[in-house]
Amino acid sequence: MSSVPVGAIVVLTIAALSYLGMAACLSDLHGSDAAGNGITAAFAVLFGIGVWVWLGILLLIAGVKGNLPFWAGIAVAILLPASAVTSAIGLDMETPQNPWLLIEPFALPPLIAAYALYARLTGLHRAIPLVPVTAMALVAMTVLTLLPMPQFIAKEHERAMVRAEEAAEAKAEREAAAKRHAERLAKFETLTPASPLSDWARFFGKDSEFDERAIEGARKLTHRQADAIAALHQGLAFPLAEYGRLDLQPTPEFCAAARDFLIAAAASHTASAAAPDDRSAEDYFDPLLGGAELLTKDNCDLGAAVKAIDAAVAPSPKANPFRAVLAWREANGFARRQDYDRAIAGYSTAIALSPDFSQYWADRGDAHLDKLDYAKAIPDYTEAIRLNQGYSTVYNSRGYCYHSLGDDDHALADFNEAIELRQEFPRALYNRGNIYAARADLTRAIADYDAAIALTPKFWEALAARGHARYAQGAYAEAVADLSAALPLDPSDATPYTVLWLYLARTRAGQPARDALTQEAAKLDKAAWPWPIISAFLGESTPEAILAASRGDSAKECEADFYFGAADPAAARDLLQKAASICPADFIEAPAAKLELGKLSR
Repeated sequence: MSSVPVGAIVVLTIAALSYLGMAACLSDLHGSDAAGNGITAAFAVLFGIGVWVWLGILLLIAGVKGNLPFWAGIAVAILLPASAVTSAIGLDMETPQNPWLLIEPFALPPLIAAYALYARLTGLHRAIPLVPVTAMALVAMTVLTLLPMPQFIAKEHERAMVRAEEAAEAKAEREAAAKRHAERLAKFETLTPASPLSDWARFFGKDSEFDERAIEGARKLTHRQADAIAALHQGLAFPLAEYGRLDLQPTPEFCAAARDFLIAAAASHTASAAAPDDRSAEDYFDPLLGGAELLTKDNCDLGAAVKAIDAAVAPSPKANPFRAVLAWREANGFARRQDYDRAIAGYSTAIALSPDFSQYWADRGDAHLDKLDYAKAIPDYTEAIRLNQGYSTVYNSRGYCYHSLGDDDHALADFNEAIELRQEFPRALYNRGNIYAARADLTRAIADYDAAIALTPKFWEALAARGHARYAQGAYAEAVADLSAALPLDPSDATPYTVLWLYLARTRAGQPARDALTQEAAKLDKAAWPWPIISAFLGESTPEAILAASRGDSAKECEADFYFGAADPAAARDLLQKAASICPADFIEAPAAKLELGKLSR
């Protein structure tokens, strides 16, 4: 009597458990949403892999321990992996309309398991002949394995046909595009310097492959200004849309033509309360707002046109966001021409129309800041931050306002937050360095200036500030190096102060200071402050005369007291004490005077 096939029974049991898991998943393929059905299918595949692996082991046991004909072994070695693949194909193609594609994974594993067990139990072969059973089993396995293939082949053929059609369409489109390009190129190449600007304008736009060449050619037209004005009178929008790129001039004639064009366009492009989703009027004006902003910046009076556009779109109940952008664009133009009161009014309109948009609050805060009205800027920046917690530039701007008002604790907290949000933020690093410098924490100040300069090597303010900090440290030669690097980068209104600091640093460093001052001062405006201070250092006047003349003007008095105090050890204490007491908090001379007094105490 043969022994009990324990190994085969164990493998069969594990395969059966895997089969039950697979069957459960296959039975619930469409019982959930798309995501849930996808997870179910994935588990079905995992259980299926286990089923086919254990069936393979079971067949191997049958071949080794039982009686599996050689030719049958070759057949099942081919059919087993092939059936796994076709079962997966059937699963992939199965839908509620063709569930029969799951017959193979349901029916084939029991068939293979039954045949493997039969082959292992050789005692059965006397009652049930091996060869006929093997032949019938292999035929059944083959039929089940090939069951999904006709539909798979049909679907692949369909896909191939679709791909061929798509390839043909793509080829036709490429050929058509090439033809269109050739036709447009031929037309473009007929343009000459005598061609009207409107002919060149046909090739403007982001969707035109000739856009950059057309703009370049149009900018060379000697008649482009007159043509642009004529085009606006004809109701053509391109001179306004391309105002900046065409380098047009904001002459009174052009401004009037742009205003009249926009007013006429507003009359013919109006929104309707009955069609709230119709955005055609907004879509028409949107590309023109950038040009309108630039013209406002260039002192064109487009107020009537802006009001007309606002009135044209206002009937739509969904127009407020666009109306806010319209007001914001005009306000930007006013801000860029330093008409801050009108800018603030425009930003206020934008805020009223769209109060949850943080940039409007931030830009109104910027306008208040530019007016030096720091107390009004802070609430606007605070609201912008409430609406956008990651607004690093606003944290920096609010910090600057706090610093200018003498509240350095809040300023430092804002600069820290700005840098935390944006690690590589040169301006915030520079501003935080100024706080540290004002607190005489020169090591930290210089570290921040170093970081700012590493990010922006030509950051003249950071170079100058590091020079001031090194001067305060007594590192006068290094201060000279920094200030010398900053000098050619300074804007003209800051240059005389860098020249003054260089004179002080060179004097302290024991370097020739008077000759260098004479050379550097030659380029300065002798009619503007602080030239009188420089003239005294050059020997053209006296410190006493300049100090007397500055009394009554707190800014000039602050600067005169500081620079003469820093240059004259005999008068240093009295003058520096005056500077420390009267200099505004946002003047560099304020902390510098205190640091100089600290040196005197030591």
